[in-house]
Amino acid sequence: MTHPARLTRSAAYWTLVLASVLAIAGGLALSLPRIGTMEEMLLNGTATGVEVYVGQAWITLAAGLVGAGAVGLILALALAAAKALVAPRAAEAQAPAASAEDEPIDDEPADDEPAAHVHTAPAVSEPAEIR
Repeated sequence: MTHPARLTRSAAYWTLVLASVLAIAGGLALSLPRIGTMEEMLLNGTATGVEVYVGQAWITLAAGLVGAGAVGLILALALAAAKALVAPRAAEAQAPAASAEDEPIDDEPADDEPAAHVHTAPAVSEPAEIR
């Protein structure tokens, strides 16, 4: 009997979850300091093009990383939900089938069931000669 693979033991699943979490963390680590710096410099009136325009590019890159990580986590949750829906059916399919010895044999048809009529062809003893 084969056992179905568990999702929690799948290296690909955990790689997806870990990569998604790292992408979100990396995106937040890139964007939050630059947003703080940009806000501080703009409020002080001392912002240069480097803080404003380069900061925007880094924040855009970080937003892409956070978005990709969020999509990865949603995919991992969808995989887990799909596996949970499929798992009970696989368990039912692996249930042992009842053997023929366990079933009672009923040679007599019930009163409400019509008796089966078997029609047999007449037996031919020897083939006829063709002239």
